[in-house]
Amino acid sequence: MEPVTQALLGAATAELVAGRALRGRALGWGAAIGMSPDLDVLLGPLHQGFGEWLYHRGTTHSLWFGFVAGPVLGWALWRWRDHGDPETLAGWIRLAIVALVTHPLLDGFTPYGTQLFAPFDRTRFAWNGVAIVDPFYSLLLASGVAAALRRSLPDSLRRGLLVTALALSTGYLLVGLGVNRWVENDLRQALTGRTSRIERIRAYPTIFQPWLRSFVVRTPEAVIVGLHSWQEAGCPAWREHPRPADSPGLTRVRETWQARLLEWFADGDTLTLVHPEPGGGVSIRIEDIRYGWASPEARGMWGIEARVTADGTLHPEGVRRIARTSPSTADLGRLLPLFAGRLPTREAGWKRPADCPRTPG
Repeated sequence: MEPVTQALLGAATAELVAGRALRGRALGWGAAIGMSPDLDVLLGPLHQGFGEWLYHRGTTHSLWFGFVAGPVLGWALWRWRDHGDPETLAGWIRLAIVALVTHPLLDGFTPYGTQLFAPFDRTRFAWNGVAIVDPFYSLLLASGVAAALRRSLPDSLRRGLLVTALALSTGYLLVGLGVNRWVENDLRQALTGRTSRIERIRAYPTIFQPWLRSFVVRTPEAVIVGLHSWQEAGCPAWREHPRPADSPGLTRVRETWQARLLEWFADGDTLTLVHPEPGGGVSIRIEDIRYGWASPEARGMWGIEARVTADGTLHPEGVRRIARTSPSTADLGRLLPLFAGRLPTREAGWKRPADCPRTPG
């Protein structure tokens, strides 16, 4: 999740576990510690800019990291802020551990993926329960933190409201998991018979709201990227991207460390595009399509690009990372109906089941 929400979660959980002696102060320190694992973004420029994929949500997001770094950080804050007061040491350690451990657990519910056992195991965990920005989840946490800040309220009431906010926000994450399973089942029924054998279906929550899901369906011949709305259950919208035929040049690109890194980072949900170039060579793009909702052609927000010469060798300029593009005014206008749950139409170049009552003819 983005830093503000991680700060809210760190503040809420730290306030609950720190104890009466640190009540109030735990909110601020929990917020700061809750955001701190994301300092790994400073490693992003490494490896020609590919460090963002490799290191963000890596070691600082491991579950063990909080249990090892938390006591050290808690002890340091205890020495600095409380000058060795024996009554508060345990509270400082508890709040530091909890703020560090809850950060990666929350990130695991997003599509981006989190390495919960790095650097010993680089498996990425992505449960796809909530988008990386979700105001409903954030507002639930914010209401609990706001109540904890109200010193005019009785202590028991402030604590009760904070527990309620955490319970509701956690329930919201779990509901998101259930929604994704329902969407995937609905997609399987809607697409069966309209495409070739389905190899895999994945639904992804989209930014800012819970009722729109993007999805990636893989078949032997194509990669299908589309959108699913609660308002039009059983009537998804999608675009089909044919899979390119294997070739020595394509194999050469896929064997590069950059391509293998992208496949790992995107958990296999990538799209490969091959375009001929003058002289017999080709340009090859491999895009991360987990966020296809952001593209009018249902394509990726980022990826890699390389050129292969006519004899199948990689161009000397090597493999380049595709820069993340900023949305245009037209893009923002297109996204507003999506955020309201209205799917794109056939007139916009998307496929829809013919028997859907709300599908334009």
